[in-house]
Amino acid sequence: MRRAAFALVACLTLGACSGTAESAADYPSRAIDYVVPFAAGGSTDIAARAAADALSGELDVPVNVINKPGADQIIGTDSVRTADPDGYTLLADGAGSSSIQGLLPYVPYPWDDRTFVARFAQGPHVYVVGGDSPYRDFDAVVAAAREDPERFTVGWIGGSSTSDFATLQFLASSGIDAGKVRRVPFRSSGEVMRAVAAGDIDFGAGGASSAFSLAGTGKLRAVAVTGDTPVDELPDTPTTTSLGHPELDMRYWVGVSAPPGLPGDITGKLADAVAAIAEQDDVVARLRAVGLEPAVLTGEDLRTAIGREKDRFTTLSDQVGVAG
Repeated sequence: MRRAAFALVACLTLGACSGTAESAADYPSRAIDYVVPFAAGGSTDIAARAAADALSGELDVPVNVINKPGADQIIGTDSVRTADPDGYTLLADGAGSSSIQGLLPYVPYPWDDRTFVARFAQGPHVYVVGGDSPYRDFDAVVAAAREDPERFTVGWIGGSSTSDFATLQFLASSGIDAGKVRRVPFRSSGEVMRAVAAGDIDFGAGGASSAFSLAGTGKLRAVAVTGDTPVDELPDTPTTTSLGHPELDMRYWVGVSAPPGLPGDITGKLADAVAAIAEQDDVVARLRAVGLEPAVLTGEDLRTAIGREKDRFTTLSDQVGVAG
């Protein structure tokens, strides 16, 4: 009887393993949910929708974008982290939902408790003032902030976004005491841009695309984009490198993550699909329309890069302070 029972357990176990292997080989066989931990309409959301459309064709199943904003990206991220590790629930990941969460004391899970699958795009930030601002260029903004930091107002999204770290990087590079500058709270970089355009605050930072429409009307003046690559949609806006500040290089990225424990063969298949769509002309065009460029990174290389990013944010926050 005992031998028969052990044989039955072994048979069932082998059968389960066989079924898992078969389903991995056939993956995907049904629709995939791609969770965006932000509200619709932002740069991450737009990039995720471009990727989802292309992945639907590449994987031959629907890839449905689902927005789950709130709580500094914790709601959306945790909904993926606790899902079944079967490849049918994915996260539109980025620094705001991964490495930056490693600095927030109230995140209820280890910040890297997930399977990092692939990064497919990254892009610069833009520094802006109002169209009617007396500060005509980057150097004028720096001079004003240095002269009277207590009266200099900047947009702030709670220290949970790369836009905030772009602002911190600007302050640190310029020798401005971040503890004296007035940080005005907002929920998104879009809100920051509108407040700058209205003259409610002096200065803001956000993903480059967050400034496109208002800069086009003249209500915003983009004084610099981070890094060394100009943005076509912001003509005549210098890069920080061209201005002599190559250290102002804060970028944001968009990628795909999955629950912890995703099988390696499914992870690899997804990573290959993401790499393939990043080479498609229509995807590249849609990414560039929101100030992003294809930038594929997968596997352990991606996990290592995000770990270094977390360390970099930690150093910057220790240097100038993050608490809002």
